[in-house]
Amino acid sequence: MSIFSLFLRGGILMYVLLLLSIAAVAIAIDKYRSLKIARKANAKIASLISQQEKLDNVRAILRVYGIDSPLGVMLDKLYNSEDVDMELVKESMETAAESEILKLEKGMGWLSTIAAIAPLIGFLGTVTGMVRVFMNIQGQSQNGIDINILAGGIWEALITTVGGLIVGIVAIVLYNDLVQHLENFAKDMQEKAVEHLVRYQKIER
Repeated sequence: MSIFSLFLRGGILMYVLLLLSIAAVAIAIDKYRSLKIARKANAKIASLISQQEKLDNVRAILRVYGIDSPLGVMLDKLYNSEDVDMELVKESMETAAESEILKLEKGMGWLSTIAAIAPLIGFLGTVTGMVRVFMNIQGQSQNGIDINILAGGIWEALITTVGGLIVGIVAIVLYNDLVQHLENFAKDMQEKAVEHLVRYQKIER
């Protein structure tokens, strides 16, 4: 029996699971793409700034390229700050970095939700399928129960649980992997912040 045939036997909730699986993959692709773009933008602006020894040149680079880079947005709070209190500057940088990371995290909640509800939807399909099976048993009780019909009804009901578990497992794997990538991204931003705080003290003004 083909996978398509099994899918059809699972009932209407299999279509719900199919939509959830498509949504999970679409969200994951979008997040991986956003992270890739952000990393490239960060690498570009870090490379450009590292070649400069004058504060005015760094500021010019941030004006041109900073808005498209999470690192640039954060460093703008340092190099273009008029505040002499470095503690306030650090807080401003942290706030900017957190804001940029939150933008990258947008949509992750949906992926987590799909991972949680997909198995429940699959279980719901199994329960409703079993209800139908026992209703058929009750209707056949006067003429005797056909064990083949009973067995067939049970395994068909279990298909949605299998489908729900597959979708849930894939979604949670994608979610955890993205969380790890975001944590590494945040750690890299933190390291860059420390590096540029030191550089800011030495750069020619």
